[in-house]
Amino acid sequence: MQEMSWGFDRLQREARRAAGWATTALGFTIPIWVVADSILIGLLVLCWAISGGWRERLRRITTKPVAVAVLLLFAWLLLGTLWGGGELGERALWVKKYANLLLIPLLVSMMIDAQEKNRAILALAASLVVTLVLSFVLGLGILPIHERLDCNVYDPCIFKRHTTHNMLMAFAVLLFGVLAWKSSCRWVRWGWAVAACLAAINVLLMVQGRTGYMVLAGLALLAFHMYFGWRGMVAAVVAISVTFSAAYQVSTSFHDRVDLVATGVTQWNPQTATYDGVTERMEFFHYTVEIIQDHPLLGVGTGGFAQAYAQHVQKLGLPVPTHPHNQYLLVMAQVGVVGFCLLLWLFIQQWRVTDLTGDATCGLLARGLVVTIAIGCLFQPALNDHTEKLFYCLFSGLMCSGADSQGETKI
Repeated sequence: MQEMSWGFDRLQREARRAAGWATTALGFTIPIWVVADSILIGLLVLCWAISGGWRERLRRITTKPVAVAVLLLFAWLLLGTLWGGGELGERALWVKKYANLLLIPLLVSMMIDAQEKNRAILALAASLVVTLVLSFVLGLGILPIHERLDCNVYDPCIFKRHTTHNMLMAFAVLLFGVLAWKSSCRWVRWGWAVAACLAAINVLLMVQGRTGYMVLAGLALLAFHMYFGWRGMVAAVVAISVTFSAAYQVSTSFHDRVDLVATGVTQWNPQTATYDGVTERMEFFHYTVEIIQDHPLLGVGTGGFAQAYAQHVQKLGLPVPTHPHNQYLLVMAQVGVVGFCLLLWLFIQQWRVTDLTGDATCGLLARGLVVTIAIGCLFQPALNDHTEKLFYCLFSGLMCSGADSQGETKI
């Protein structure tokens, strides 16, 4: 009996160890490989289930504000399937999309230590370096064009579409900068610094994802403010203005993408079907706001957006999207202002629990994650798109686990 107990304890320890390595592997695969993501998530959940310690895990989840905020948001989205329109399959599909949010309390309950957190961060950095190098190679016309992703030498996104690529690469600028700051070796420091500069060039001058432009600006404001206070905000605004002005003059891609926004905003007509990215999104925003005005408190139900949108535009013969390309509007349309407030509360809790008194650079990464996803949600359903939501959920769980049993985090 004692041998069986010892064997079971060992199994739990090994399962917990394997779960830690699964998070590391996910850090590497999320930017590049969807199939591997699914396999690793399954392995992570299995190892979590085997490793035991349920009483302590429940205590950690209930005492961590971020985990509680996630559970409240997911519970409300789940309740949203009980009202409104939408077929049963559509409701189940949207619940499945939101289910990845549960990775956050799962990771919080595991007591992720500093070493595991560092491994995952370095794995993400390595994956983003690979993506960056291949993007430059594609931009030089050496790699074959990936037609499925609409990638080419003028828009050299790699592995993901340009919106996702640029959002991740904008975060890479911050991540590489933090790694350069933390490095004690001069050559490694310069290597990460060069990588940060190249990532910024990739975002602004090469790949055409406009969301990345906004994320990069938001992260610059955050970094300047954290290190230089409110005076740093003024410096950040000046630096961003100069950088973006130079990019507008130098890069045809940046110039055309900015001009397309200006033209789309001035020429959009809500009564006319449009098919370019800017005016199409404005059309989606317009009719989604009308849906929200009709159902402000509870929304049209989780999974009921497409049906409600179709009813609004059926007389105009306009196309019906699966989502409005804005996570905030989508949540409000689905589950009302209550769901919107719960989503904001999640972001606020993440911001508040970030520890800036110890290792400020890790605090910068944690808040940078919130800024990245919060800005991304303005232009796409970032909590539903595969890569964006896994990136957010994995690193939110790691950053908010709060188990630094080995002392200060040292990347």
